[in-house]
Amino acid sequence: MGFFSRWFSNKDKQKTVRDVSHPKSLKIADIITFSDSFALPELLRKQSFRVEKIHTYQFEHSGYTEFVLLGQSNKQVYLAVMQDDEEWLNVSIKIDHDEVSGLFDLEQFSDIFDEDTNTELALQNEQNEFANWVSPVYFQRHFAQRGYFYSQDFRPSRPPIEEGDDSEALDYFQLTSSDESFSVEIEVWQDGDTDVLLTLHLPIHDIVEMYPGDVSDS
Repeated sequence: MGFFSRWFSNKDKQKTVRDVSHPKSLKIADIITFSDSFALPELLRKQSFRVEKIHTYQFEHSGYTEFVLLGQSNKQVYLAVMQDDEEWLNVSIKIDHDEVSGLFDLEQFSDIFDEDTNTELALQNEQNEFANWVSPVYFQRHFAQRGYFYSQDFRPSRPPIEEGDDSEALDYFQLTSSDESFSVEIEVWQDGDTDVLLTLHLPIHDIVEMYPGDVSDS
Protein backbone atom coordinates (compact mmCIF):
# COMPACT_ATOMS: atom_id res chain seq x y z
CA MET A 1 0.00 0.00 0.00
CA GLY A 2 3.07 2.28 -0.16
CA PHE A 3 1.86 3.76 -3.43
CA PHE A 4 -1.26 5.06 -1.68
CA SER A 5 0.30 6.08 1.63
CA ARG A 6 -0.04 9.81 0.94
CA TRP A 7 -3.83 9.47 0.91
CA PHE A 8 -3.76 8.08 4.43
CA SER A 9 -1.36 10.62 5.98
CA ASN A 10 -4.09 11.92 8.31
CA LYS A 11 -5.11 8.47 9.42
CA ASP A 12 -4.12 9.10 13.02
CA LYS A 13 -6.47 12.06 13.44
CA GLN A 14 -9.61 11.48 15.44
CA LYS A 15 -12.32 11.44 12.78
CA THR A 16 -15.30 9.29 12.01
CA VAL A 17 -14.36 6.63 9.46
CA ARG A 18 -16.82 6.28 6.59
CA ASP A 19 -17.73 2.67 5.91
CA VAL A 20 -17.24 1.53 2.32
CA SER A 21 -19.06 -1.78 2.16
CA HIS A 22 -20.13 -1.88 -1.50
CA PRO A 23 -18.52 -0.53 -4.69
CA LYS A 24 -21.70 1.35 -5.65
CA SER A 25 -21.06 3.67 -2.68
CA LEU A 26 -17.52 4.65 -3.74
CA LYS A 27 -16.51 8.30 -3.66
CA ILE A 28 -13.57 10.24 -5.08
CA ALA A 29 -10.27 9.31 -3.36
CA ASP A 30 -11.55 5.93 -2.16
CA ILE A 31 -9.25 2.94 -2.71
CA ILE A 32 -10.22 -0.51 -4.01
CA THR A 33 -8.19 -3.69 -4.44
CA PHE A 34 -8.98 -6.51 -6.87
CA SER A 35 -8.64 -10.19 -6.04
CA ASP A 36 -5.68 -12.42 -6.89
CA SER A 37 -7.72 -14.52 -9.35
CA PHE A 38 -5.65 -15.69 -12.30
CA ALA A 39 -8.71 -15.08 -14.48
CA LEU A 40 -8.11 -11.34 -14.07
CA PRO A 41 -5.76 -9.40 -16.36
CA GLU A 42 -2.37 -8.53 -14.92
CA LEU A 43 -3.42 -4.87 -14.82
CA LEU A 44 -6.08 -5.74 -12.22
CA ARG A 45 -4.81 -8.82 -10.39
CA LYS A 46 -3.98 -7.98 -6.73
CA GLN A 47 -3.77 -4.30 -7.72
CA SER A 48 -5.11 -1.26 -5.86
CA PHE A 49 -6.75 1.73 -7.52
CA ARG A 50 -7.88 5.18 -6.42
CA VAL A 51 -11.19 6.68 -7.57
CA GLU A 52 -10.14 9.78 -9.54
CA LYS A 53 -13.43 10.88 -11.12
CA ILE A 54 -17.11 9.95 -11.09
CA HIS A 55 -19.31 10.21 -14.17
CA THR A 56 -22.91 9.34 -15.04
CA TYR A 57 -24.39 7.64 -18.11
CA GLN A 58 -28.11 7.87 -18.77
CA PHE A 59 -30.09 5.88 -21.37
CA GLU A 60 -33.82 5.75 -22.04
CA HIS A 61 -34.49 2.82 -19.73
CA SER A 62 -31.35 2.63 -17.62
CA GLY A 63 -28.40 4.52 -16.27
CA TYR A 64 -25.30 3.96 -14.19
CA THR A 65 -22.47 5.65 -12.33
CA GLU A 66 -18.95 5.28 -13.74
CA PHE A 67 -15.88 5.38 -11.50
CA VAL A 68 -12.61 6.35 -13.18
CA LEU A 69 -9.79 4.47 -11.44
CA LEU A 70 -6.04 5.01 -11.46
CA GLY A 71 -3.39 2.65 -10.13
CA GLN A 72 0.36 2.19 -10.31
CA SER A 73 0.41 1.70 -14.07
CA ASN A 74 -1.22 5.13 -14.74
CA LYS A 75 -3.63 3.32 -17.10
CA GLN A 76 -7.18 4.54 -16.54
CA VAL A 77 -9.67 1.81 -15.67
CA TYR A 78 -13.43 2.37 -15.78
CA LEU A 79 -15.68 0.66 -13.23
CA ALA A 80 -19.47 0.45 -13.05
CA VAL A 81 -21.82 -1.58 -10.88
CA MET A 82 -24.57 -3.02 -13.07
CA GLN A 83 -27.81 -4.65 -11.97
CA ASP A 84 -30.47 -6.81 -13.56
CA ASP A 85 -31.64 -9.90 -11.67
CA GLU A 86 -28.27 -9.72 -9.90
CA GLU A 87 -25.36 -7.29 -9.56
CA TRP A 88 -22.04 -7.47 -11.37
CA LEU A 89 -19.07 -5.27 -12.23
CA ASN A 90 -18.22 -3.82 -15.62
CA VAL A 91 -14.48 -3.15 -15.73
CA SER A 92 -13.18 -1.49 -18.89
CA ILE A 93 -10.11 -0.04 -20.58
CA LYS A 94 -10.02 2.10 -23.71
CA ILE A 95 -8.01 1.01 -26.74
CA ASP A 96 -6.79 3.20 -29.58
CA HIS A 97 -7.12 2.75 -33.35
CA ASP A 98 -3.87 0.82 -33.73
CA GLU A 99 -4.86 -1.54 -30.93
CA VAL A 100 -8.29 -2.08 -32.51
CA SER A 101 -6.67 -2.91 -35.85
CA GLY A 102 -4.28 -5.29 -34.09
CA LEU A 103 -7.15 -7.23 -32.54
CA PHE A 104 -9.82 -7.14 -35.24
CA ASP A 105 -10.21 -6.98 -38.99
CA LEU A 106 -11.19 -3.35 -39.60
CA GLU A 107 -13.55 -4.21 -42.46
CA GLN A 108 -15.43 -6.61 -40.20
CA PHE A 109 -15.30 -4.06 -37.36
CA SER A 110 -16.93 -1.46 -39.60
CA ASP A 111 -19.95 -3.78 -40.01
CA ILE A 112 -20.85 -2.93 -36.41
CA PHE A 113 -22.13 0.44 -37.65
CA ASP A 114 -24.30 -1.09 -40.42
CA GLU A 115 -27.87 -1.34 -39.19
CA ASP A 116 -28.62 -4.19 -41.59
CA THR A 117 -25.74 -6.36 -40.36
CA ASN A 118 -25.88 -8.44 -37.18
CA THR A 119 -22.13 -8.45 -36.67
CA GLU A 120 -20.15 -11.42 -35.42
CA LEU A 121 -16.73 -10.06 -34.52
CA ALA A 122 -13.75 -12.43 -34.24
CA LEU A 123 -10.23 -11.80 -33.03
CA GLN A 124 -7.82 -11.89 -35.94
CA ASN A 125 -4.88 -12.44 -33.60
CA GLU A 126 -5.41 -14.44 -30.41
CA GLN A 127 -1.76 -13.90 -29.44
CA ASN A 128 -2.00 -10.31 -28.28
CA GLU A 129 -1.16 -8.00 -25.38
CA PHE A 130 -4.68 -8.08 -23.95
CA ALA A 131 -4.58 -11.43 -22.16
CA ASN A 132 -7.78 -12.00 -20.13
CA TRP A 133 -9.36 -8.87 -21.62
CA VAL A 134 -10.72 -10.44 -24.82
CA SER A 135 -12.87 -13.28 -26.11
CA PRO A 136 -12.24 -15.11 -29.41
CA VAL A 137 -15.70 -14.12 -30.73
CA TYR A 138 -18.27 -11.41 -29.96
CA PHE A 139 -21.91 -11.08 -31.01
CA GLN A 140 -23.71 -7.76 -31.46
CA ARG A 141 -26.26 -6.87 -28.77
CA HIS A 142 -26.83 -3.10 -28.91
CA PHE A 143 -26.91 -0.88 -31.98
CA ALA A 144 -26.75 2.94 -31.79
CA GLN A 145 -28.49 3.19 -28.43
CA ARG A 146 -28.80 6.91 -27.66
CA GLY A 147 -27.41 7.94 -24.31
CA TYR A 148 -26.13 10.98 -22.45
CA PHE A 149 -22.90 11.42 -20.53
CA TYR A 150 -22.44 13.72 -17.54
CA SER A 151 -19.06 14.48 -15.99
CA GLN A 152 -20.66 14.58 -12.54
CA ASP A 153 -22.11 12.37 -9.82
CA PHE A 154 -25.89 12.65 -9.34
CA ARG A 155 -26.24 10.18 -6.48
CA PRO A 156 -28.52 9.71 -4.64
CA SER A 157 -30.78 11.40 -7.24
CA ARG A 158 -30.82 10.85 -11.01
CA PRO A 159 -29.75 13.01 -13.94
CA PRO A 160 -32.34 15.01 -15.90
CA ILE A 161 -34.66 12.98 -18.12
CA GLU A 162 -33.95 15.18 -21.14
CA GLU A 163 -30.66 16.28 -22.69
CA GLY A 164 -29.22 19.41 -21.10
CA ASP A 165 -26.34 21.82 -21.53
CA ASP A 166 -24.25 19.81 -19.08
CA SER A 167 -24.67 16.53 -20.97
CA GLU A 168 -22.99 15.03 -24.03
CA ALA A 169 -24.98 12.81 -26.40
CA LEU A 170 -23.55 9.54 -27.68
CA ASP A 171 -24.60 6.46 -29.62
CA TYR A 172 -23.73 3.20 -27.87
CA PHE A 173 -22.83 -0.11 -29.52
CA GLN A 174 -22.07 -3.35 -27.72
CA LEU A 175 -20.87 -6.80 -28.71
CA THR A 176 -20.65 -9.57 -26.10
CA SER A 177 -19.12 -13.03 -25.89
CA SER A 178 -21.42 -16.06 -25.82
CA ASP A 179 -20.68 -16.65 -22.12
CA GLU A 180 -21.38 -12.95 -21.36
CA SER A 181 -17.98 -12.53 -19.69
CA PHE A 182 -16.47 -10.09 -22.21
CA SER A 183 -17.71 -7.17 -24.28
CA VAL A 184 -16.49 -4.69 -26.84
CA GLU A 185 -18.24 -1.37 -26.22
CA ILE A 186 -18.20 1.57 -28.61
CA GLU A 187 -19.22 5.15 -27.88
CA VAL A 188 -19.73 7.41 -30.89
CA TRP A 189 -19.91 11.06 -29.86
CA GLN A 190 -21.69 13.85 -31.69
CA ASP A 191 -18.43 15.38 -32.96
CA GLY A 192 -17.50 12.06 -34.58
CA ASP A 193 -14.98 10.98 -31.95
CA THR A 194 -15.21 7.28 -31.19
CA ASP A 195 -14.13 5.44 -28.04
CA VAL A 196 -13.61 1.66 -28.09
CA LEU A 197 -13.49 -0.21 -24.79
CA LEU A 198 -12.66 -3.77 -23.81
CA THR A 199 -14.95 -4.71 -20.93
CA LEU A 200 -14.97 -7.54 -18.41
CA HIS A 201 -18.16 -8.59 -16.63
CA LEU A 202 -17.02 -9.67 -13.18
CA PRO A 203 -18.63 -10.77 -9.92
CA ILE A 204 -18.80 -8.18 -7.16
CA HIS A 205 -16.49 -10.29 -4.99
CA ASP A 206 -13.57 -9.69 -7.37
CA ILE A 207 -13.15 -6.46 -5.40
CA VAL A 208 -11.74 -7.76 -2.13
CA GLU A 209 -10.92 -4.55 -0.25
CA MET A 210 -12.27 -1.00 -0.15
CA TYR A 211 -10.95 1.92 1.89
CA PRO A 212 -12.35 5.42 2.36
CA GLY A 213 -10.08 8.08 0.93
CA ASP A 214 -11.52 10.70 3.26
CA VAL A 215 -11.85 9.51 6.85
CA SER A 216 -14.47 12.16 7.67
CA ASP A 217 -18.12 11.98 6.79
CA SER A 218 -18.15 15.55 5.53
